[in-house]
Amino acid sequence: MTAGGHAAGRHARHRPRHLLVRANGTWRGGTVVGVISLVVAGVSLIGAGYGTPGPPPVVESSGSAGLSGTAPHAPASPPVRLSIHAIGVEAPVERVDVDRDGILVPPSLRQPSQAGWYQRGPTPGEAGNAVIVGHVDTAGRGPAVFYQLGRLKPGDEIGVTRRDGSTVTFQVDGVRLYSKRSFPAGLVYGPAERSQLRLITCGGTFDRATSTYSSNTVVTATMLSWRS
Repeated sequence: MTAGGHAAGRHARHRPRHLLVRANGTWRGGTVVGVISLVVAGVSLIGAGYGTPGPPPVVESSGSAGLSGTAPHAPASPPVRLSIHAIGVEAPVERVDVDRDGILVPPSLRQPSQAGWYQRGPTPGEAGNAVIVGHVDTAGRGPAVFYQLGRLKPGDEIGVTRRDGSTVTFQVDGVRLYSKRSFPAGLVYGPAERSQLRLITCGGTFDRATSTYSSNTVVTATMLSWRS
């Protein structure tokens, strides 16, 4: 999924390969460590950016959000809406997947305010890491759904409305900017006992020569409550 997305014109055919998963959604490589070492791991998750001035600087933060014990898990139900009041996000969520060549297909640039849930992973509220990605900006329309993602801080709440009508609330644990050469694939896709959420977009500096951002902004969050 691209944060900056695929631009019209000369960039329209650029499609980064998703080397983390095969076309059937399973991991490539024998171990998570091997996958993390892939130079293009970050690009494969979020793609290339074509934005104009670039997102605001990420305020990196981490620490306990004050959660303890084991929160109940919600039954499976796909997300349909994402709400992050701290940064003014109210966004519909669509399913995203890899195609038969193992390329992750991003949300459409025609709707840059829309986020995408990686449908082969857990749904938000289930045990494990649910992954939602979004554009940071676009060449034609400027700031997109996750433009302010790097401004989140521990303790901020994220609401996910699901198809079954229930709402899962997550609490931010940390916000980090990772070079695409050291993308934390294990943190994003690895196993987790609790219900976790990962929000991802592009960040860092934009290289006009390669039409890519240098880094990825990764927000980690843990389930706080589930309301049916």
